[in-house]
Amino acid sequence: MRPIGRPNYLWAIAGLTSLTHCVLGILHGGPVAVPDVSAYLSVAQWSAGGLLPDPLHFFPGYGIILIPLGWLPGGDLHTAALIFNALLAGGCVIGTASLAHSYVKGPFIAGIATLVAVLHPSLSTSSRIAWPETLMTAVLLTIALLLRNRSWLLASLIAGLSLAIHPRAIVIVIALTVLGALARHVRAVTGGLTIGVLISGLCVYMTGAWPWTRIDVATSPRNGYGLAETISGQWIALTATSGALASIGLVVAIQKLWKRSEISAESFLALSALGMIALGGIALAGSERADTLLYGRYIGPWVVPLTVLGLVAIHQRRVTRQSILTVVALTMISFGVVLVAAEAQTQGARRIMTLGLGAIWWLFDGRLIPTLFVAGSLAFLGLLSARKYFPVPIAIVVALAISSTVSNHHHLHKVGEIADGQATSSQLVPDAVSCLSHDVSAKSYALWLYRLQLPDIDHVRVDIAAGEKPCSNYVVATDQLRTHCPEAKMLGDEPRGKWSMWEYPAQSCS
Repeated sequence: MRPIGRPNYLWAIAGLTSLTHCVLGILHGGPVAVPDVSAYLSVAQWSAGGLLPDPLHFFPGYGIILIPLGWLPGGDLHTAALIFNALLAGGCVIGTASLAHSYVKGPFIAGIATLVAVLHPSLSTSSRIAWPETLMTAVLLTIALLLRNRSWLLASLIAGLSLAIHPRAIVIVIALTVLGALARHVRAVTGGLTIGVLISGLCVYMTGAWPWTRIDVATSPRNGYGLAETISGQWIALTATSGALASIGLVVAIQKLWKRSEISAESFLALSALGMIALGGIALAGSERADTLLYGRYIGPWVVPLTVLGLVAIHQRRVTRQSILTVVALTMISFGVVLVAAEAQTQGARRIMTLGLGAIWWLFDGRLIPTLFVAGSLAFLGLLSARKYFPVPIAIVVALAISSTVSNHHHLHKVGEIADGQATSSQLVPDAVSCLSHDVSAKSYALWLYRLQLPDIDHVRVDIAAGEKPCSNYVVATDQLRTHCPEAKMLGDEPRGKWSMWEYPAQSCS
């Protein structure tokens, strides 16, 4: 499967995409997702003598890939991870074009697919964050392309290996297992998955990255939004951020699978996406954050590949009235469920989790209900025009992608600039110090910012006001420390943080 047009043309687009992402990543400063970024990068630092967080609640696959860069200082390692993501984003552009071209020869559909891959926030913004979302998109595209070539063994191997990247990759493994049985490729799928899952299990075991705490939280009864609300929110996010193209592609693929007309890449992407929406709903249930009702991070890696399927289905006139009505019904139900749940909103939104709707969140200053109405309107507009007015959903996804990408990067620039000046005093800690205390007066995420800069020492939370003793004479705390320990000496104030580095008395406070 050769990519569209002349290879040089596509490589130029991919290269320019990577270069743009590199520049944005370098200029945007420090980590914007904490503790996620520090935890993922800690695995790479561990290979160079750093200490792993105990326990490590994040799977190690992303950090393992970055092991050759683990010797770099924390800030430089973060930048290198963003450059790696930038290169992945360029690769995803090529993968998207190749997937589209494998269905429809010629530059038209593949060109539109390429444009979506270049602009969509699931790649254009997510690559700015040192987490494995861009890698997950690359994994999905790779598996889909391999299945188009009927390389079930290699596709299954990569699926098994992806389990080390993030726990939600279990839906990829399950989807391939089911499809392998239906397509009678049991031996190839079993062999590939067995090897891949064993390697992933070994990686998880060696790093102690068992997410039991997070699983307990996700599965424990809690107040907040229920399963129906969190599933519905993801469906709205998927539909709105793709101009309904991704949802159409998903439904058409499921219909084909139901009829057993094709069991391949389309079936894999659709079935794994359904699994992700269900799993995401379970993980998010109980939350009270506004973004949970329009959550886009978990399903984000599927948006571009599913949009390709939607483009292909419309171009090949495989979108029936039944398909549209199915998506309309699902979207109407989801909209109603989310609207009712929105009345009980108690917490604001974390925009970083809803990058595809970034422009709308910005327009309404983080208010959920108007954001929901605009997102729902875009979803329905794309749906109702998809069959007869093909350019409309394309215009929706492109316009929303461009505006959200600009808005997101503006937001991330401000956040990254602040984070860049919140752990500068880490350089004041002597090499001989083996443990740095973090008083509860400082924000908990400050610990992770310092940990990125000082990976080879322990970092411990203490409550000095309650009488707990620091693990060393060096403490990160606010000015409240003077209230409890007048003899404490401030060594350095953070330019953008509300805490400082303190030297604690060698004996004890009076």
